Amino acid sequence: MRLALLHYTLPPVIGGVERLVGDQARALTLLGHDVTLFSRTDRSQFRAWLENPAGGAVLVHNVFTMPFDLEWTRELTTLSETHPHLCWINWVHDVAAVNPQYAAAGWKEPVPAARHVAVSEARRRDYLKATGLAPEAVRVIPNGIDLQAVLGLPAQVATLPLWEHELVLAHPARLIRRKNIQFSLRVTAALRNAGVDAACAITGAPDPHQADGIRYLNELRSLREDLGLGSAVNFLGEQAPLDDGEVRGLYQAADALFFPSSGEGFGLPLLEAVAHRLPVWCTDLPVHREVLGSGAHFFELSASPEEVSARIMQWWRADPAGQTRKTLLRIHDLAKICLEHLEPLLLANIHEPERRAWFLH
Repeated sequence: MRLALLHYTLPPVIGGVERLVGDQARALTLLGHDVTLFSRTDRSQFRAWLENPAGGAVLVHNVFTMPFDLEWTRELTTLSETHPHLCWINWVHDVAAVNPQYAAAGWKEPVPAARHVAVSEARRRDYLKATGLAPEAVRVIPNGIDLQAVLGLPAQVATLPLWEHELVLAHPARLIRRKNIQFSLRVTAALRNAGVDAACAITGAPDPHQADGIRYLNELRSLREDLGLGSAVNFLGEQAPLDDGEVRGLYQAADALFFPSSGEGFGLPLLEAVAHRLPVWCTDLPVHREVLGSGAHFFELSASPEEVSARIMQWWRADPAGQTRKTLLRIHDLAKICLEHLEPLLLANIHEPERRAWFLH
């Protein structure tokens, strides 16, 4: 669908709404929409966009509700009435009419011929108070963040459905037997069998210096299938080794480092995890104690997957901050918000043949 996103100013101008508009444009573009941004200096270009017979939707951020360019506000209000074939959305971030800071302006909200969206329930109440609209006339679509940009995630990590899982274990290791990767799979399976939506991301590729590297990978693939883990376990380096940026991205997306090696000379991933404020679960090897002291959750190499998973569950359930972080990031992932809340609103405002064409596309 053709989409126009409007705000007084646009990135790289710094501001919360500017940031949201830029992130929203990227998310909608990734979802396949044809997105164009317009500021108040682009009025002639926007009028030309309006005359395209292909139609589309216009998302107006704050211009209908703030008094920074009243001429443009009036112009857009009129255009919303003269172009009813377009889906107009009045996106409410701020409401001047209920803000004492703007009392001197004598500003009264116009009510354009548009769908009304507020970024929070609090703003929805403000807008209803200012306009007298019926409660059902204003819906809430919360703001979100571009997780890939905020966390600096490379594409390979950003496209993984890690945020959909309750608990993500990162196991940065090359696929060699002393890394004990099969134990990571068994612990992940034990967590899932106990009702935790767990996943495990393993970074390494088969070791080119060991003859049984591919054989070990095939064994791990078979074990993944036997345990019914499917996409809950990802061998990220299966096709090509991960670079440093991709490993850093995994640390940002994971909830804990899981490092069940049966033997190490040092264990650099332990320090990398600490640098990323990532909790560490590792085997109780002398070298791991030497590197981390008491700064990890240690378990015996002889421990069963069920024993270790039970300890992880106890820790996870006692860590409300970690669970809150995951929940909030999942709820406020802007791409997900656009997919689940904004796209249905857009598609509800186009004719059935166009809607069928969009879904086919």
